[in-house]
Amino acid sequence: MYKILKSSFLTILLVVFVSMFNVLVAHSQGVAASPPAAEVKSAVDPFGRSNPRGAIQGYLSAISEGDFDKAARYLNLSDVPIADRKATGRELAEQLKQLLDRGGVIDDLVSLSDVPEGTGGDNLEINIDRVGVLDRSLRKVPLLLERVKGENNFNIWLVSQETLKRVPFLLQVSKEGLLDRLLPESFKEKTIGAVSTGHWIAIIVVAFLALVVGYIISWLVIAFLRKVLARRTGIPGYGLLASVVIPLAVVIGVSLYRIAVVTLGVQVIAREYIERIAIIVSWLALAWLLLRIIDGVADVVRYGMSRTNRQTSVAVVMLARRMAKAVVIGITGIAILDNMGIDVSTGLAALGIGGLALALGAQKTIENLVGSISVVADRPVRVGDFCKFGEVTGTVEDIGIRSTQIRTLDRTIVTVPNGAFASMQIENYTMRDDFKFQTVLTMRYETTPDQIRYLLVELRAILYAHERVKNDPARVRFIGLGSHSLDIEIFCYVGAVDYSSFLEVQEDLLLRIMEVVKASGSDFAFPSQTLYFAKDDQLSESQAAKIGKAVRKLDEKGELSIPRFDPEKIAGLDGTIPFPEK
Repeated sequence: MYKILKSSFLTILLVVFVSMFNVLVAHSQGVAASPPAAEVKSAVDPFGRSNPRGAIQGYLSAISEGDFDKAARYLNLSDVPIADRKATGRELAEQLKQLLDRGGVIDDLVSLSDVPEGTGGDNLEINIDRVGVLDRSLRKVPLLLERVKGENNFNIWLVSQETLKRVPFLLQVSKEGLLDRLLPESFKEKTIGAVSTGHWIAIIVVAFLALVVGYIISWLVIAFLRKVLARRTGIPGYGLLASVVIPLAVVIGVSLYRIAVVTLGVQVIAREYIERIAIIVSWLALAWLLLRIIDGVADVVRYGMSRTNRQTSVAVVMLARRMAKAVVIGITGIAILDNMGIDVSTGLAALGIGGLALALGAQKTIENLVGSISVVADRPVRVGDFCKFGEVTGTVEDIGIRSTQIRTLDRTIVTVPNGAFASMQIENYTMRDDFKFQTVLTMRYETTPDQIRYLLVELRAILYAHERVKNDPARVRFIGLGSHSLDIEIFCYVGAVDYSSFLEVQEDLLLRIMEVVKASGSDFAFPSQTLYFAKDDQLSESQAAKIGKAVRKLDEKGELSIPRFDPEKIAGLDGTIPFPEK
């Protein structure tokens, strides 16, 4: 806490002393610290009154020099007799300054119009612009400029007659600023750059106290958010919230400072000297705060993705963080340059043309970037998934910002741009829940119908009994009389965690099928028309007769289970064949 207050105090001192030095240098040269009014797009009026911004800057420049005769040139005195204009103008210029010192506020100079036509769309007459307010207690009286014909018949902007008519009365009924009532006369008499020494000291004290109060408020807000976050989400979030305490304190402190200097009645010249610096500091603090928030949110999201094994989304999160930071920095830079009086419209136009050219040249890059976002958002594949797309089959090794890398079955790497990858039809083998087992047994034509019935029953029993085979659907059907064989189709789904496990189950099923075929007394047909001159092993007639007798006995008892098994029998067989066998 002490280090923070010490660094804040030193920063304030440095800013104020630099501003005071600039004021003294400018005052010694007869110009204000702000840009000369004649430089603000004034091609015809030597006092810079061709637009509202130039008129206000010229008035502030004149009163900072203590030249109220010059300041009177920015007032519309057309209804004052010519003989009295000099004295009346000087008096009104000084009274307007005093009224602004007591709580009047001039809008940010950068926000004021710098074109001869003034600001449009402000619900005022076409030749009237509002540039601030004159406060009197709780009532606000606008500070208006009006566009009139000046010397040499040129249009110029001056403080309106309506505003000037109210100035003497408002000055009489308004109270002296709180700061002037509290300061000793010695602090009022001594001036630095046309500003009382006491007001400069007050600015330093107010800025320091505003930062202290801002830090306290920021700490209280963060402490409250910690409790709410921990209670509602179970996430303490200390790192994220602690990182925003200082920038949030600066944002709050600058806001409190800008309110306090008006409330205390700090002289308008001093306020305007520091206002531009305060606005720049507030923009920097706001950007600092947003950058900290972006980093914190990105870290939280990345941590959550890491815990849920969503590693493929981390790259997109990091890209989004960089893009968000770039936007914040860009907007902040434009705002600061604009506040410093630098015209950024031409630069933005150039950037727009350059951005269009860049977009046309980097069309494929942008397409791949959008494709990477689509791949991560839809998640058709993840790193480690075995998939097939087009003619390529392999394991996904990396999903980058531009491309996706796949390790093929030949152990080579195929790199596919994400723009093309996102538009492909992708088959993800890793995401399947079960493996299909399907085969056709080709039995010799010498196989008897009873042997076929035996095979159907026994093979179905294997499927229903095997603990890795899903019973629904699980079928064994005699499907046709082939050109050289009697065909029996076996179809089922196998529950396995991966392809290697499925191959183990498939191997076990095939071996059991071979045992059943051998036990039936039949055999597999040769799928060829080769002539064999060797002596053929004849089928066992005795075994066929034995099987036929067993099938007839089952048929007589009603236990043949053809064309389908009884559900009770299926339930009794379910899981009775352990795998792997013990």
